Amino acid sequence: MTKRIFALLLALTLVVTLFAACGGNNESSTAGGDNSTSSKNDSSEASGEDSKTSTDDGDVPTISLMVTCGTTPADTADIEAALSKITREKIGCNVEIITIEIGNATQQMNLLLAGGDDTLDVFYAGIGTSFVNVASQGQAMELDSLMEPYAEEMKKALGENVYESGRINGKLYGVGRLLDQASVPCFTIRADIAEEFDYKNGDKINLEKLTELFQKVHDKYPDTPIIGPNNGAPNIGDSRVDSLGDGNKLGVLGNMGQDETVINYYESEYYTELVSYFKKWKEMGIYMPDLLNSTEAPVDFIPTGKCFGCFAGHFSAEMNGIWSSSNFGVDCASLQIYEDTVAVTPGAYGCINPATKNPEKAAGLLYLLSTDADVENLLINGIEGQHYQVLEDGTATYVDGQDITTVGWCLGYSWANQNSTLSIPFEYPADYFDQLLNANASAKQSKAFGCQFDLTGVSDAVSACTNVVNQYANPLAAGSVEDFDATLAKFQEDLKAAGIDEIIAARQEQLDEFLGK
Repeated sequence: MTKRIFALLLALTLVVTLFAACGGNNESSTAGGDNSTSSKNDSSEASGEDSKTSTDDGDVPTISLMVTCGTTPADTADIEAALSKITREKIGCNVEIITIEIGNATQQMNLLLAGGDDTLDVFYAGIGTSFVNVASQGQAMELDSLMEPYAEEMKKALGENVYESGRINGKLYGVGRLLDQASVPCFTIRADIAEEFDYKNGDKINLEKLTELFQKVHDKYPDTPIIGPNNGAPNIGDSRVDSLGDGNKLGVLGNMGQDETVINYYESEYYTELVSYFKKWKEMGIYMPDLLNSTEAPVDFIPTGKCFGCFAGHFSAEMNGIWSSSNFGVDCASLQIYEDTVAVTPGAYGCINPATKNPEKAAGLLYLLSTDADVENLLINGIEGQHYQVLEDGTATYVDGQDITTVGWCLGYSWANQNSTLSIPFEYPADYFDQLLNANASAKQSKAFGCQFDLTGVSDAVSACTNVVNQYANPLAAGSVEDFDATLAKFQEDLKAAGIDEIIAARQEQLDEFLGK
C-alpha cells in the first residue's frame, strides 16, 4: 500500500503541485476541471432535489458518500446523477458525493465525522483517519447485523479474509477494501539504460546484483546520478516483513509475516543490511545531490536525464514499469528486488457513520460498492464517452482531447474505492486486475492479517518514536549522513529512549490475543 501510492501523488503533482512518490501501487489518476477547493458539492443539479431529502419520483433518501480526489472535479454533479440513477433502482436511494481532497484529508475527515449537518454516511477510514481510532471513538457503526443480508455475497466479491479484517474485539466496524495486499519493492530505471546491461522490465534482482548494476551504470555514465528522490527521500520498501500497518515500522513481523514475535525493525538484520547498502551507494557517489531537499518527482528528473531512476513499490514490478513508462513519457524498466512478498492487512475500510439517518440504505450502498461493476467503474473511471473511452483490448483511456490536467473526473482512483477489481483497467493491460488478484493469492499471508492494533495506551511512545524515525530514517536512506554506523547506533539508542519497547510489547500482547495464545 499502498500504502501503493505514487500514481495518486504524481497526479497531485501535475494537478495541484502537492507531492509525488515513485511508482506506487495505484493506477494513473487525476482530478481535473475547475480545481475548486470545495469539499462538498451541490448535488441539486444532478438529482433535481434538495441534497438531503427526495426526488420528483417520491421521497427517496440521499446517502452521502466519501470520494477521494486531488481537487474537486468539475463533473462531480454528473457522476452523482449517474450513480443515483443506479442506486435508486437497486437500493432505493440517491447518492450525494462528498469529495475529500487528499491534501486536506485529515482536516476534512475530522470535521465531517464530528457530527452536525455536514456529515458522511458512508466513508473510508484509513484515508485521513485511523480505522481503529474511528471505531474506538464511536464514529463507525458496528456492522454485523446491518450487513448480514449482504455478507456472503460481499465475502465472495472481496475475499472472506478482506471482509473479516475489519473486526475489532470481534465486532465488524468496517469492510476491508480489495486492493493489492502485497507490494514488491523495485527499482525503476530508464529502459534503455537497463537494456544496455541485459535487464528488462519485470526482471528480478537482489540488492547485491542491483549494486553491481549501479556500479556498471556509474562507470559508463559517471556524471548522471542513479538514485533519485521519492518525495524527498528514496522510499525503499521491505517485503520481507509485515510492518503491521505502520509506515514507520514501529514493531514488525519478520520472515514475510510468518513469525509470531514482534521485533524492532531498526535493530533487525533486515534494516542493518539496508543501511550497509545505503553506505555503499553513498561511497559510489550515485545519489542525486541534495536529495532530501529536492521537491522534484520522478516525472521531472527521469525523462530529462537528470537522474536515471528511483525506488518504487507495486504488486508487480512489470506493471510498475508499464505504469511508469506511460506516466513519465519515457520507457522504463522496474526491477523486483526481493523474491517473495507478504500479504498484509488492508489499510482502509468502508464504514458507516452512526449519525446516519438511513443505516439500511447506507449498508446497501456499501454492498454495491463491493459487488457492483457499474457502480465501481463509474466512481473510478467516470462516464464513458465523457471521461473515458474503451479501447479494442477492453481497457480504458482518456477520451480524445482530454488528458490528466483537463478531464472532469478523477480517473483511475482505484486505490480509493471499495473493489477496484470490478472496474475497467485504466491505461493498464486488460488482465491488470487478474494479475493483482493472482499476486494477492500467491503472496504469503501474514500471521497478523486482520489484526487491528490499538496503540492508544502507548500513544506518547508512538509520537516520540515517530519523531525519532523522522529524524534518522530518511537521512540514512538518502545517503545524507557521514558516519552510517554511528548514526544507526544513535538511531537505535534514541528509539529505546523514546519507548519503542513499550510499543512492541503492546503489539505483541494484542497479536497473541488475536492468535488465540
